[in-house]
Amino acid sequence: MNRKKTVSRREKSEFLWGWLFLLPTMTGLIILNIIPIFQTIYQSFFKTGAFGKGNVYVGLSNYSKLMKDSTVWQALWNTFKYALVEVPFSIAIALVLAVILNGKIKGRSIWRTIYFLPMVAAPAAVAMVWRWLYNSEFGLINHLLNRIGLSSVNWISDPKIAYISIAIVGIWSVIGYNMVLFFAGLQEIPGD
Repeated sequence: MNRKKTVSRREKSEFLWGWLFLLPTMTGLIILNIIPIFQTIYQSFFKTGAFGKGNVYVGLSNYSKLMKDSTVWQALWNTFKYALVEVPFSIAIALVLAVILNGKIKGRSIWRTIYFLPMVAAPAAVAMVWRWLYNSEFGLINHLLNRIGLSSVNWISDPKIAYISIAIVGIWSVIGYNMVLFFAGLQEIPGD
């Protein structure tokens, strides 16, 4: 009982159109992501000369230097500390906001827009605003601290608090996106 499934002309057309619509995205993904990944891995086995000329094969020597470099380990530690602050707080705050905005509150759509605004703001504009807020001499935060009698803080240049300052920007920038995801999930939960 080996039956061949016959494919209709419409199914062939839908299959073709599906792949045709996927083609631009797949092309971009391959050209802009996948090929550079393999090129980077390949080039990591070479010592590069000036302007990419005179590459010399060094094998795993670059990786050996990488493992011995204290700056690399410090960067990994800083990334870990940043993630430890940013990820749980952004998820928790977004979940609380989603639950609040899922209820019946006045101006709910306006509040949703305000919280989602960081997602649509240009990264350069966001960076400029936070740079102004964190400025150690003329920044708004330090100005407010000085007004209440506290001393100025070097938000970005002090290694003890820089990762927290940057994590705050990260939390602020993704909170709207996470909130929308949680909000969509809350819509699927039955009321009973």
